[in-house]
Amino acid sequence: MKRPHYTMDEVRASVHGIDSWWTRFFIDPIALRLTYVIANFTPLSPNAVTFFTLPLIFVSAYFFFLGDFLSLIIGAFLYEFNFALDCVDGKLARLQKKTSSFGAFFDIYLDNINVFINLFALVYGQYRISGKVGFVIIGFIYLFAHMTQLLMKYLALEVIDRNIKKDFYAGARSGEKRGMPDRLRVFFAKRGLSPVLFTTVEGEAFVFFFGPISGYVFPAIVFSLIFVAVFFILKSIFYFSSCVKKDKKARA
Repeated sequence: MKRPHYTMDEVRASVHGIDSWWTRFFIDPIALRLTYVIANFTPLSPNAVTFFTLPLIFVSAYFFFLGDFLSLIIGAFLYEFNFALDCVDGKLARLQKKTSSFGAFFDIYLDNINVFINLFALVYGQYRISGKVGFVIIGFIYLFAHMTQLLMKYLALEVIDRNIKKDFYAGARSGEKRGMPDRLRVFFAKRGLSPVLFTTVEGEAFVFFFGPISGYVFPAIVFSLIFVAVFFILKSIFYFSSCVKKDKKARA
C-alpha cells in the first residue's frame, strides 16, 4: 500500500494554535522538519517516537552528572533535542490522525520522568564537583515548584472545566477586547503565543539549557524559580476567579 505524502504546509497545520515562546520560536523550527521527515520517510508511529525519547533521557542525564563545562553543553543540547522529539510525537499524531489517550498519557509520563532524572543528575553532578549542598537544596525546591504547577493545571482541568484553556483563548482569537488583560491576550494569541510568558517549558529551558551552556547552573535555577513563582500566582488568581464565575453561573 502506498504511503501518504504530507506537505510542509500540512505539517505546519499540526502545531498547537497557542504555545509557549520557547517552543514556538526555538523548538518548532526543528520539530516541524523532523516531523516532515519521519511522516514521509519512516514507518514510525507517534508512540514509537515517544518511546525513542526514553534512552535520550538517560544519555543527557549522564552528561549532566559528569558536570564539567563541555559535558553540561552536550547534556543541554541533548535535552533540547529530546524536547524537540517530544514535540514531534504530538504533531505526528495530529497529522496522521492517530491521537490516543494512551499516547497522551505516555507522553506526559515520560515528560515528568525526564525532568526528575535530569534535574537529579544536574544538581548532584554540580554538588559532586563543587561540594556545595545548595545545588541539591535548590534542585528539590525547583522540583516542588514544577510539580505544584502541573498539579494545579490538571486540578483546574478536572474541577473547573476541561476546556478552560480553549475557552480562555477563544476570545483572544476572535479579537475580544474588554480591558488591558484581554488586549494583551489578543496581542499574544494573534502570534500563536501564550500570555503566560514563563511556563514550565521556559522554566526547563533556563534550568536545562541556558544554565548549563553558560556555566551558571545555580543562578539559572534561581531565576527560573522566581519567574515560575510570579506566573504561578497569576495563574492561581485566574483559576480561582474561574471557580467563582462557575459557581455564580451554577446558582443563576
